[in-house]
Amino acid sequence: MSLVGKKAVVFGGCGGIGFAICQHLLKEGVQNLFILDIAELTDTCRNLLKKSNEQAEILFENCDISNSTELQKILQHNVVGAFETFDILVNSSGIAAADVPDKVIGVNLIGVINASLFTLDLMSKAKGGNGGVILNVASIAGLEPIPFLPIYCASKFGLVGFTRSLGVPPIFDETGVKFISICPGATETRLFKDCHSLAIEVNALKQLFQDYTTRLVVQSPDVVGACVVRAIVEGENGSAWICNEGNNVPFDFPPSQFL
Repeated sequence: MSLVGKKAVVFGGCGGIGFAICQHLLKEGVQNLFILDIAELTDTCRNLLKKSNEQAEILFENCDISNSTELQKILQHNVVGAFETFDILVNSSGIAAADVPDKVIGVNLIGVINASLFTLDLMSKAKGGNGGVILNVASIAGLEPIPFLPIYCASKFGLVGFTRSLGVPPIFDETGVKFISICPGATETRLFKDCHSLAIEVNALKQLFQDYTTRLVVQSPDVVGACVVRAIVEGENGSAWICNEGNNVPFDFPPSQFL
């Protein structure tokens, strides 16, 4: 799949990973980019994006992905009104504030589920769309447990399971929409920098938390942006890609044991 001339929507495109994804999409030839974020797209960031692709159309709208009514309205009216159709959705919104578990689940999981389902309806060939790719940014915390980030892990485990559940042949055959998840490791973002405040208050975990944070190899958001582009272009439907410490490959899940 070539990205030249494609139309893309990126949730969380003002953040570290989301912004890097936008840059890589534009460098690979995406012609129309709609960024949706609860934060503002600064003039500096907009200028950096334009340098990635001088001819591209870049639009921005404030959107709280956890607000399903607002989310659906913006996708159906603002995005479709501007682009008519779009080919790629990337959900990279994410938070990890352990003191508000409802908000973590609302943004990281429920918001992404709603964005994916609304977009599936818009992209579906069975409903007059052109098909496309929906890529959800999860985490290695969605593949294995991290004891001091249980709520964050719950949201990302759920996201990986949701994305893989939709990335199956019957859904693709009817809709023409491919589902992929990306699982980055430790990445130099604001979320990672604030990680010291996210450990739950259990004394036994404090040393484990310190050991974990000191031995990590932290990657740049740019690495994740490149992985997203590769997964969109090369990734199989339903695949989950690892982006961690130099690895940028699909994850091999064991065969299903119970279904």
